[in-house]
Amino acid sequence: MSERIQQQEYSAQGVAIPLRWKRIVIAVWSGQAISFLTSGAAGYALIWYLTETTASPMILALSTLMYFLPMGLLGPFAGAIVDRFNRKHMMIVADLGIAAAAVVMALVIIAGFTNVPLVLAMLLVRSIGTAFHSPAMQAVMPLLVPDRHLVRITSLDQGLAGITNIVAPALGIFFYTAFGLQVALFADAFGALVACGLLALVAIPDVHMARADRTGILHEIVDGINEIREHRGLGLLFIFLALGIVAFMPMASLFPLMTYSHFGGGGYDAALVEAIWGFGYVIGSIILGIWGGGKRLILLTMLSVLIQGVLTFVLGLLPQEGFMFFAAICLPLSIAGAFFNGPINAIIARKVKPEKLGRVMALMGTVMSLSAPIGLMIAGPIAEFTDVPFWFLASGAGLVAIPIIATLFPSIRALDRKDVTE
Repeated sequence: MSERIQQQEYSAQGVAIPLRWKRIVIAVWSGQAISFLTSGAAGYALIWYLTETTASPMILALSTLMYFLPMGLLGPFAGAIVDRFNRKHMMIVADLGIAAAAVVMALVIIAGFTNVPLVLAMLLVRSIGTAFHSPAMQAVMPLLVPDRHLVRITSLDQGLAGITNIVAPALGIFFYTAFGLQVALFADAFGALVACGLLALVAIPDVHMARADRTGILHEIVDGINEIREHRGLGLLFIFLALGIVAFMPMASLFPLMTYSHFGGGGYDAALVEAIWGFGYVIGSIILGIWGGGKRLILLTMLSVLIQGVLTFVLGLLPQEGFMFFAAICLPLSIAGAFFNGPINAIIARKVKPEKLGRVMALMGTVMSLSAPIGLMIAGPIAEFTDVPFWFLASGAGLVAIPIIATLFPSIRALDRKDVTE
């Protein structure tokens, strides 16, 4: 009787992955899925509390900044810290910190001390925890799957984001209206504990910076920047990524206002658009997961941005009677969007050394988090003095131009090569 021998497989960075990696991925991803849903529901309940209590655009804008700015400002430091320590432990500590804050706030609400500053403070704490959790998660997953499945696993992550976009708002409103804000926060803590429990049960490759190589946080941040600069096209890609976020994020934030002010729709219509967007994102992620993205990931991402630009421009041309066309076009627009994030993460994972991946992923998060407020500050006054469709036209034109210009650079096109070091 012959014994079946399982061949050792390696990640995109050349790290030996666990033999039972599929079970580990299922455990980690399942826990994170539950945590993402409960966290998204709690976050939406917090935003709805601010909307219902203040009806203030300024407060809602401040809540958005509470989400983006901490991740942008702390991202480089968080990435360097993630690379210093066990990434599984970093994820658990970040989740437990968010869970503890949620429980404390829920108890304060039960005691009768709910107010706007408290909610904003909770959003700030959640953002700080996410600043550490996200780069750790992004650095862990490439270590758990063979290179051929790298795009598929990142597509699962963005598929989860799409499902969260569909389910979390409804779940958050249900918690908020039926039981109160405190129950949404308790659910958030429960989801975080489930994710931590499943993480604690599995073994994840421990790739981190040796103590002898630690030269100080600031120096290690610079080292992460130098790691990006080692791959000429990677730095340029980050620049074009920032420009894309500046063009895209304001348009994405103006979707409810487009529905309300241009098409004369109500809350149900705005929710329908959000659901279609999330549904399309899930469809795109499933397609990408089954397909794998092919070998030309840079070409795929650039085509994704180009298609998004064309469709966004078309949205800006729609007349006031064209809401149904607006909702319908959102489906292919979100499907195209799903073909962007997964390949980008896979490209970075294939290029960057495993012990430096956490800080590079955090730097990418910083670029995205700081670019979004810049775009919002640019688009807000323009949309105020013109109209919302004008920004859709401007955003669409920018998104069309970015991939056309980016692909003119040979170093960006060369990123499709799979070698980790160049």
